[in-house]
Amino acid sequence: MPTNDPDSQLDELLRALDASARSASVFYPTRVRNSPPAGATDYDIPVAPGVTLGARWHLSAPSNPTVLAFHGNGETAPDYDEIAVAWQDIGLNLFMVDYRGYGWSKGHPTLRSLHEDPLKVSDFFLRELADKSRAAGLDQPPKPVLFGRSLGSSPASRIAAHRGDAYRALLLESGFSDVRHLLALFEIDLGDLRDEAHRSFSNPELLRNVEIPVLVLHGARDRLLPPDHARENHGAVPHERKALHLIDGAGHNDILLFASAYFGAIRDFLSKRW
Repeated sequence: MPTNDPDSQLDELLRALDASARSASVFYPTRVRNSPPAGATDYDIPVAPGVTLGARWHLSAPSNPTVLAFHGNGETAPDYDEIAVAWQDIGLNLFMVDYRGYGWSKGHPTLRSLHEDPLKVSDFFLRELADKSRAAGLDQPPKPVLFGRSLGSSPASRIAAHRGDAYRALLLESGFSDVRHLLALFEIDLGDLRDEAHRSFSNPELLRNVEIPVLVLHGARDRLLPPDHARENHGAVPHERKALHLIDGAGHNDILLFASAYFGAIRDFLSKRW
């Protein structure tokens, strides 16, 4: 039975997830390594002894804000080489991070690492951002933005909940709400630890502690994660500096085909004076 101590409950949950033979089925890692395009730089972020996460920084202008981004399942940082141009077109640099076992990252993806790695990534990124800004002659870097798509909504929300003061805004695209529904889809039975999984991984639980502006983007025709996930995430944000934007006609994996609406919503949201 779980104890009443939150730290002990979390540790028990993570051990149970590590022990579950089905936990690995949650992830769809792909190994990819290519040369970064012009203007991009690759990084290896240390997160554990002998384990680094690959990341690619598309930096067109140090004076523009950078988006610390976490992609969806089955994607990799190099998949965003062309998409980075669209982010740059609305005045944003893109720092895309892979998970363990994805891209050229080392290790294997686990739900434990999805919980533990994001804050380490944030600390690394903020140090690099400060160094890059000083090298460019800036007194301080423009405040960065957080972004998470689908699976990536979890690490982005976690950073916003725990390191939010360092960021300008949080952008969630096609994110999930209650993780218990996802665990059930993968037949992961945590018994008495289901509620602890909800508290530790469900985006609405993380978003209750987010104080920065939040944009929730979602495809109106998303059948993998229906729009109710977006509504729940939006409703959990405890302030009014937030927006919910459902993109007509878009599903889960074709949402970038609606690039004008997608990037228009991001541009308009970030242009607001909160």
